Amino acid sequence: MDTAFVIGNGESRNIFPIDRLKDHGTVYGCNAIYRDHPELCDHIVAVNTDMHEEVMNWHNEGNPVKVHGRQDISDWNYVLDNDQIHHVPDGLKLYRIWRGGNDKKGGKIRSIDFSQSRGSGCSAVLMAAEHGHKTIIILAFDILGAQQWEMDTPSRIQNNIYKNTRNYDERVSMKAYLKYEWMFQLRQIIRKYPDIEFRYINRKEYLESNPFLRYYFDQPNVKVGIYADLMRWIEGNQNSIQWRRL
Repeated sequence: MDTAFVIGNGESRNIFPIDRLKDHGTVYGCNAIYRDHPELCDHIVAVNTDMHEEVMNWHNEGNPVKVHGRQDISDWNYVLDNDQIHHVPDGLKLYRIWRGGNDKKGGKIRSIDFSQSRGSGCSAVLMAAEHGHKTIIILAFDILGAQQWEMDTPSRIQNNIYKNTRNYDERVSMKAYLKYEWMFQLRQIIRKYPDIEFRYINRKEYLESNPFLRYYFDQPNVKVGIYADLMRWIEGNQNSIQWRRL
């Protein structure tokens, strides 16, 4: 199929009936999505070793979904020709390299190179791109914390449909660097595949409350929409969608 849907596990997806995506494109899911949507996905990506084992146990019970672990993920490191390790796009303070910690509280300062990081969500987007789909619709990649619609500043509340369940760490707050990792990797995928149309779907609050998205989604082949636009897509009303640039 020309269209791929890549479903994240952000809590915004609670407002959309994702089972409606079936048969409207190739569906890529992540990690524990099989628990409550066992017949939805064509592919499930689980990079974490314990999570992959859990999904494989379910797969081995006779479920035909293709399950992909770390060994199946592309070797590409999110770096394009002529990219410089310390380059930062206009409008941002960091990009590929993150440095953080709290030495005032005795913690060590550390650096993370996002080109070396591997998560299930962005790996699924990359896999969909490598499979040759012409349009990739990314949904429920909330990036910010939960309950954003109740807050005036970006939320850092742990945001995952499956939080505090098996193979998910119990956390009150999201890791500080994760949103930058996800946005870096998404932008690099979008840059690598200029002939693919990327569409990023989320609640209005997550589109408008993330001050960084406009700098990461700056390429001509990516636009954003809300879940109502996704419903228009699967109902065959694509021409009525007002895709937006941030």
